Amino acid sequence: MAKNIAFVNGSLRKGSFNQNIVEYVKSKLEAKGYSVTQLNFSNLPLFNQDIEFPAPESVAAIREELKKADALWIVTPEYNGSVPGPLKNMLDWISRPVEIGVFGAPDFVKGKLVAISGAAGSSKAAYVMEELKGLLGRMAMNPLEQLAGIALTMEAFQTGKFTLSDADKELLDTQIEKFLEALNS
Repeated sequence: MAKNIAFVNGSLRKGSFNQNIVEYVKSKLEAKGYSVTQLNFSNLPLFNQDIEFPAPESVAAIREELKKADALWIVTPEYNGSVPGPLKNMLDWISRPVEIGVFGAPDFVKGKLVAISGAAGSSKAAYVMEELKGLLGRMAMNPLEQLAGIALTMEAFQTGKFTLSDADKELLDTQIEKFLEALNS
């Protein structure tokens, strides 16, 4: 049975540059026989312990998708050198206990392999990727060491169009290789 990889784009923007990365990696994994899904977390309420139990329907749906996933791949922009708010909110929701009185990360999160990629300005999303590595580790997940950060050109910002270069694809192909080694070891 094919392993299932869940994807998250940290940007909610319809024309997200990072979606190009998601689509590229998804197509490469599908070509290798992996099953891929993309999580939609745009409708999650802001995390609030007052509404934690029972979990809102949208939260329960994300948790169910993650239970089915063998690994997670996060592709994200960098907002002010940090994690976009909606992405952080989703990670807060999935890190929380699913039963009252049961503490710590849920079983569907513990040890789950997570790849992190991103496209941003001249930082190549380095700040957000490092921040996510730390956060995911504290969530008891298993962030892949190999990161893939891509610098967006001024032209992309001016035109709203972004195309992966051959060098970008090579960087992502290396990350895919390392990810599959870790997933299948």
